[in-house]
This record gives sequence, structure tokens and C-alpha cells, in this order.
Amino acid sequence: MTTVTAGAAKASVLLAALVSIPLTYRYLGAERYGIWMVLISIIAAMGFADLGIGNGLMNAVSEAYGKDDHSLAREHVTSALVLMLLIAAVLTVAAAIGYPFVPWPRLLNVKSHEAAAEGARAFLVFYASFVINLPLGVIARAQAGLQKAYIAQMVNACGNIISLGGILVVIYFHGSLAWLVFSMVSTVIAATLFNGWLLFREFRWLLPSWKAYRASSAREIFKLGIMFFVLQCAVVLAFSSDNIVIAQVLGATAVAVYAVPQKLFASVAAFVSIVVSPLWPAYGEAIAHGDVAWVRRVFYWSLCLILVITIPVCTVLALTAPWILKVALGRSFHAPMSLLIVLAVWGVVNAVSFVISMLLNGAGVLREQTWLAVIVSICNLGLSIYLTLRFGVIGVCLGSILTQVFITLPVCFFLIRSLFKRLAGPAIERNIHGVANLA
Repeated sequence: MTTVTAGAAKASVLLAALVSIPLTYRYLGAERYGIWMVLISIIAAMGFADLGIGNGLMNAVSEAYGKDDHSLAREHVTSALVLMLLIAAVLTVAAAIGYPFVPWPRLLNVKSHEAAAEGARAFLVFYASFVINLPLGVIARAQAGLQKAYIAQMVNACGNIISLGGILVVIYFHGSLAWLVFSMVSTVIAATLFNGWLLFREFRWLLPSWKAYRASSAREIFKLGIMFFVLQCAVVLAFSSDNIVIAQVLGATAVAVYAVPQKLFASVAAFVSIVVSPLWPAYGEAIAHGDVAWVRRVFYWSLCLILVITIPVCTVLALTAPWILKVALGRSFHAPMSLLIVLAVWGVVNAVSFVISMLLNGAGVLREQTWLAVIVSICNLGLSIYLTLRFGVIGVCLGSILTQVFITLPVCFFLIRSLFKRLAGPAIERNIHGVANLA
């Protein structure tokens, strides 16, 4: 159910993007649209601000619920909420102190003071919504731990459609960039609150209470989340900084040239995520039962399937993207064919990396992935800056491709080979015992 509803939610995001991107691009113009993309990238780069507590909460609630320990689950939710509120308070104070001193024209790389001021106001709306959503994120994580993530997916799908309506209203009344941002983020907050009402109406025993807070529970959640935090930081540094790099090197206007076609190819990554994500817990269960042959067979089958799907799809997208962008945005927008080809290659490479990560996550190979992600993110950022200086907007994507192909994939295949060798020993031993028992 989670997979199906995730597909519906992704479809709603894609539908909203297909309608909103051409409208907002024409309404805002290249520079202001580029500012919008930069602001989104900055907020995305702050996604690690929860210190991995959300992922730690999901695991903790799942374990407590599996033991049918309702009071422990409530302790985890309350403790995580307290931690999130503390983080939100620190971020609020930091913003109040630092906001007046931010050099917005330099940060956004725009010459117009009016554009910089409008971007600053829009960022303030983005930031406020981000801080509010930190403690509200406890809702979705608790749902995931209770195997009720499909409810959040359905609510999010409805929220995406409502958000599109809000954007249309702002454009109709000629609102500013800040109002455009508000129309998008306010619906997300409203959907999350409604989702929380659904959750606590069904699971009243999960409702947070100050009496349920336990320092020991908070420490456990923090320890569970710290590894995810490091991994999130590395991934964000590597793959959410593209628009920021382009803005700093080439200017805000160039961001739109990269960001618009990139969103087109992002639909491939969304599809791969929907198809492959359910294998994560399946691998873990199969490994726990010693069914190594199944794990090996399904991994190679899924890898071949994703390659068979993504290679032709990315090729077709690269060939048809000029026509799609022309119809959607008009003749004024032009994306270089070199950029479309690079994005198509990245779509395939990224899909392969995702298939591999599901196996390693299911097998619990987390520490090695974390160190690898840290190294790759640093190399990727430096290489992306260098290649953007040399080759323009395609440089950020080239940096991601090269680091994945020459660092990530070889190391991951080595980890997989070592994993199968390690798992093969106990599996053979169990088979011998099984034959002996039959005899």
C-alpha cells in the first residue's frame, strides 16, 4: 500500500511540476525563477538539520510497536518531539541574529537590489516553514514506524494538488515571489497537521505527553540517528548543491537553464525509487532467514530490470526534451543538447547506485556507506566547481557522474562481493546441518 500510494504522491508531484514550471518560469522570468531554485536548494541543503533524529525515531517506534509496547513508543515520539523543538528553537534564534547580516546580492549572485530584496523575503518564508516542519516531521516518521506511511503519502498527494491551486491564485493576482513561496509551503504544513490528526485519532496512545519524556529514550533515538545524519550531510553536499554551485559560478540566470531540464529527468529517479525501495526490508528479512540465493538472484534481477528500463527512457527523454521544453516554456528557453545527454547518463548511473544502496541498507552495511558518501561528496563538490568553470552548466552533472562511476560503483561492488562471501559461509553451514538432520 505504501508503494502504491508513494506512486500516486510522486505522480501528483510530477503533475504539479508539469503545470507549475512553465507557468512560474514565464511569470517570474529567468532571473527570479533562478532565485527560486537557489532558495529551494539552500533549504534542501539544510535537510540534515534534524540530526538524523527522524530516521532514528522511525526505527525506535517500529521496534517498540513490534514488541506491542505502547508506552515505550509514546516515550520515543515525545522524546523525539522535544529534541526537534529544541533544534527548531536554536535555528529560530540563529536566523533572528544572522538574517540582517546576510549579503543577499552576493549569495544569490544578482545585480539588482530589488531582486535581492525579493529573494531575501522569499527565503524568510521558506526558512520559517522549514523550522515549523522540523517538529511536525515527527508525525510522518512515527507513521512509517507503525507501517502506516501510506496515509502520509495520500495526504501529501492531495497537498501537492492544493499547492498547485495556490500557485495559480498567486499568479492570477500578480503576487510577489514571497507570496508564491507561501502558497507552496503553507499547504504542506496544513497537510502535515491534518495527517497528524489522522494519526493520533487512530493511535491515541501515541499522543505526545510531557510526562512521557525520557532522557534515556532521547539518547537512544539520537544514537540511532547520528549515522543517518552523517550520511544525509554527505548526500546533501554531493547532490543538492548543484544549483548553488551554478549560481555562484555562472549567475542566477544560468540556474534555470540547468534546473528546468533536470526536473524532467528527475522523474526517472522518482520511478526507480518507487520500484526498488520495497526491496530494502525484503533483503533484510531474507538475509535474516539465510536465504542468500534469493537475495543474490533478486539483486541481479532488479539491477538488470532497472538498466533495461532507464537506458531507453533516458535516451528518449534526451531526444524529445528540446520539443517538450519548447512546448512548455516557449522558444525563448533553450537547453543545450550536451546538457540533456549528460543528464540522461546521470539518470542511468543514479538508478544503478540506488539499486545497490537498497541491498547494502537491507544488509546493514551502513558504516562503510557513510564513509564512502563523505569521501564522494567532497570529491564531487570540488570536481563540480572545477568542471562548471571549464564547461558551464553541464559541469555539475559531469562531476556527479565521474565520482559515481570511478569511486562509488567500484567500492560498492567490492562491498557487495564481500557481503555475499560473508553470507555464503553460514548458508552453506545451515544446508549441511539440514542434510544431516534429514539423514
